[in-house]
Amino acid sequence: MRIKNWTIPYAITFVLVWFTKQGYFTRVFRQGLSNIPKNKPVIFAANHQNSLIDPIVIATTNTYPVFFLTKSDVFKNPLIAKILFSLNMLPIYRERDGADFKEKNIAIFNRCSEILSTNGRIIIFPEGSHNTENRLRPLKKGIARIAVQAHNETEEDIWIVPVGLNYSNTRNKSADLLVSFGKAINASEIFESKLDCKNENEIFTPLMYKIEDGLRKEMLDYSVKDYYEVYEFLLGKISRKRVSLINKFKWNKEKNDKLTHYFTANKIESEEIKTKVNRIEEMCNDRQLRPYLFEKTKHNLILPILGLVLGFPFALYGFVNSFIPAIIPQKLILDKIKDRQYDSSINMVLGGFLMFFFWCIQSFAVSLLTDNYLWFWYFISCVVGRWFSYEYHIFLLRFVGKRNYNHFTKSEPETSLKLKAYYSELKQFIYNL
Repeated sequence: MRIKNWTIPYAITFVLVWFTKQGYFTRVFRQGLSNIPKNKPVIFAANHQNSLIDPIVIATTNTYPVFFLTKSDVFKNPLIAKILFSLNMLPIYRERDGADFKEKNIAIFNRCSEILSTNGRIIIFPEGSHNTENRLRPLKKGIARIAVQAHNETEEDIWIVPVGLNYSNTRNKSADLLVSFGKAINASEIFESKLDCKNENEIFTPLMYKIEDGLRKEMLDYSVKDYYEVYEFLLGKISRKRVSLINKFKWNKEKNDKLTHYFTANKIESEEIKTKVNRIEEMCNDRQLRPYLFEKTKHNLILPILGLVLGFPFALYGFVNSFIPAIIPQKLILDKIKDRQYDSSINMVLGGFLMFFFWCIQSFAVSLLTDNYLWFWYFISCVVGRWFSYEYHIFLLRFVGKRNYNHFTKSEPETSLKLKAYYSELKQFIYNL
């Protein structure tokens, strides 16, 4: 059953994934929704950092169904392929998928053209593959081919909206996520201005340039590869006051651009900064520390110990009620996958669904043994308990870090003071840049 591209599986999945997304991330914010043309064919062109999570967060920030292209590998099983098609997923084929990959892609491009001809929306990741780094990689021309075909087969203008996906952390939960929709690009207008061109590169290049420029404006782009770790340290590991995601992104974006210019123009000074960052990072890895700990000479452990003791019973309750669904993704899937880029996707999608499923079963069992809607309050307690147990775990890790730091400053006072001075210099540098 399909109603204006809403299938029953898509609608159910949309609701479940929306709640899972809200619980997985600490803060989720979207900006630039007014840039999306209404009642027009739209292609969302997004950077690709987080495998399955990327299409999910774009789809669930819109109140209308979207289609998205994904690697054909996951469509090999007929049953799974049927489910994926019902979720508005379309396979894209590569040369390694067989000699007929071009013919198969023609059929997919035709389907995309049909969707766009009815003012549908499609998500495309023009980088072609995912990578957790905050860096825009070279774009593939498939998005231009789909746009030009749709332009030739429909009377409506084809619009492309750059989408920047900005994660504070791509591997762990409780990260921040900003979804930034950039200014829409009228692809049809570009094509109309190139009617005399016979070479496809002359037609595609102006569009690809605009898409690339639009994406760079909506995302962090650590473009000087030799200093990637320095970008990451200065923009992500220096302690700052908590602000809104919009203000955080504006600050990061401004500093990102200034750092790129600085690294290009000041090679000697940049190497000195890199050396200081590496020294701090090496010690943090060796001693199991976090850079923010160098804010102080010594950290108080009395209040954290008190918090751990008082919170333990509540954390244990949450842990017991969510242990099985939490451990299944890790033991059955993640331990067998070498590519750590899939960690967050599997934890969010599979872990979120399993949590909901197990809590429903447990609540049903409680309803058979009790009266007066106790099952409902039990279900709520599972949700709250899971949140508390995770926060308790993070609190415990921070306590261990502070304890390790205090031990480090006591055993190696000269080294700790030197690294603390490095940290202060780096913090002052990025703030004054």
